[in-house]
Amino acid sequence: MSRKFCSLFLVIAAFIAEPNSWSSPVTTDSSPHSVTVAFWNIQWFPGRRPNATRGEESRQIKAVHSDVVQFNADIIGMEEVRDFAHASIAVAPLAGFKVDVCANFSPREGQSETQQIAIASRLQPLSAWVEEWKSAGAMTPPRGFAFAAYECAPRQLLLVYAVHLKSNRGDIREDIPIRQESIRQLRSHMDAMQAAYGQLGAIAWVVGGDFNTSLDDNRFAREATLRALINNGFSWAWQNIPATSRATLPPGRDFPAACFDHIFYRGATLRRAWMANTSAQSSDHHAIAATLDLPAAQ
Repeated sequence: MSRKFCSLFLVIAAFIAEPNSWSSPVTTDSSPHSVTVAFWNIQWFPGRRPNATRGEESRQIKAVHSDVVQFNADIIGMEEVRDFAHASIAVAPLAGFKVDVCANFSPREGQSETQQIAIASRLQPLSAWVEEWKSAGAMTPPRGFAFAAYECAPRQLLLVYAVHLKSNRGDIREDIPIRQESIRQLRSHMDAMQAAYGQLGAIAWVVGGDFNTSLDDNRFAREATLRALINNGFSWAWQNIPATSRATLPPGRDFPAACFDHIFYRGATLRRAWMANTSAQSSDHHAIAATLDLPAAQ
């Protein structure tokens, strides 16, 4: 474990050892709280493509600002944003919102532009950071994940992951095991977070973003990426919602419509999940959102 993350765990340990030595920014109400989380692949924001012109950037920013206000979210995970500053621009119309964490992944070989992952919210995080996926030889995944921990009420925690898994641009026989490796590493990280935060209160979990795989498409019938989360006690927010109502990626020249964007949750009750009616001028992906009821504080 790096010195950076050792320091983080020491801070969390101090919270546990001296629970009265820090003040909570939330109310003292011990009843269950609801929270709305949204995730959106914003397609090379800003500009919708690498090396976009200023005009293309301005047009996408205007469209995103028009769309993002409809989410009425407390937390938004974003994929394919350029950097921290531009992630802040994406949520600029939302009162009280700020970017809690944004990745700074290196460009992939042969590329100059990057696709980062960010989490923004109107809440005060206990902690937030990003990690690159660890080396796994030929199956080393690109990018990584963003993580943020929130105390929504005293002893009522919400741990949020935003992900953007390996695309299907390439040999699917290589893409699938790479995505599965990402989830294996994610589950290992969750085990560490359970140990770190478990004594601070009741934990609810959310994992969302662009997984680039589907439970509907026969091409991915043997892929365990999504099922690995379900088998680990997570619920799928799209359960019982017709595929036509959750086609987050409309059909394109080379691909059929697909449900590649997902929200998984554990330790909470789903009140509602929906696909936002975001415009094609904003992104080739529709945003997704879910309202969850968190458990009563312990």
